[in-house]
Amino acid sequence: MMFTIPAIMGYTSDFRGKSVIVTGGTSGIGLVTAQLFASSGANVIITGKNREKGQKALALIKGKGNIEFFKGNVASSVDTEKLMSLAEKKHGGLDILVNNAGVYLAKKIDETSEEEWDWIMNTNLKGVYIVSKYAIPLLKKSKGCIVNVASVSGLVGVRNEAAYSASKGGVIQLTKAMALDYAGDGIRVNAVCPGDIETPMMWEALNRVEDKNLAVEKDKALHPLGRFGKPEEVAKLILYLASEDAAFITGSAFSIDGGWSAY
Repeated sequence: MMFTIPAIMGYTSDFRGKSVIVTGGTSGIGLVTAQLFASSGANVIITGKNREKGQKALALIKGKGNIEFFKGNVASSVDTEKLMSLAEKKHGGLDILVNNAGVYLAKKIDETSEEEWDWIMNTNLKGVYIVSKYAIPLLKKSKGCIVNVASVSGLVGVRNEAAYSASKGGVIQLTKAMALDYAGDGIRVNAVCPGDIETPMMWEALNRVEDKNLAVEKDKALHPLGRFGKPEEVAKLILYLASEDAAFITGSAFSIDGGWSAY
């Protein structure tokens, strides 16, 4: 299924002049989040490992605001230091970090190779650690905030997602620990925990299943609301958590999963 950028209406928060980094911002939740921040007046840097995907993402959101692409690996200290230097040079620092970069693997633990385990952990968990580590000095200056994109799979047990679930559970606990560590510096840290969201990553996973139609119906049935979520629904929650309206919220993990985690 082709991913398109939706028209997002009804969001009024003002992020004019704010400096924002969205990792994994070349598609899905990350790209829509970047668009929404930019259309609300922020200066946004999106990251990704593939320059071609980055340029395609910029073309999709051309005219939506001030957005640029940085090619880098979130698990690399060298790349991340360069990213933070770019934010300082271009935008005077950093106000908001959205740790969104993530990869997915549908395997049981005995089917997961060590290389696959490391791939998942390096991107989904180490990436949050590395980018946050280098962002904290800038966020201390701005008294900014971090929003981590975790998953319902980090909250409840999910079959066939051993490494992915472990990585997202780690993100949730890291969120809580960082919230406590940096509350005194005025930095808020929260997480969002999406269910199945209509993104390229979700459709790529479903396309690998033998009976895709059956898999779609089974996955929808996991959500009491009976449908998949939309990237803009998650993006709006991320912007809320980054806004002054959420000034008293930190250390929380918000389910946005159509009721899945209520079971």
